[in-house]
Amino acid sequence: MKKRAVSPVIATVLLIALVTAAAAIVFLVVIPMLNPSPQAIVIGAIDVTENLDGNFTIIVTIQAQSADLTFNGTATPAPNIAYLNVVTAEGYAIANGQTGQITITGSFQSGTEYKVNIYFTAGESNTFASAIFTPTAT
Repeated sequence: MKKRAVSPVIATVLLIALVTAAAAIVFLVVIPMLNPSPQAIVIGAIDVTENLDGNFTIIVTIQAQSADLTFNGTATPAPNIAYLNVVTAEGYAIANGQTGQITITGSFQSGTEYKVNIYFTAGESNTFASAIFTPTAT
């Protein structure tokens, strides 16, 4: 019986495909592990002020960590409230290592604890900061 091997052309194509697959795995799996994920950290106290109309304005100080952050204009409170206005414009940028402030006005109830998630983009990644506060009437 004659034993035949794979032709040199087919062997070359298989080797190129194997190397390409290995490079793709390294690029998609290993490289993201080396880059730290961006974080939005709530810094210091949250300034909560009662407005004349009975709503509260909160100012949250955020620090960007591991990447520049861009505010995407979204904030979600829990528990939900009837009125929420994000005063800080979408696209507001905070450079890596720097701090910035996000201002939100809403119909928060005095004495109720709220958790507000504030959403950012950092390159192709997304992250959020959680601000927890309890407004008190003055």
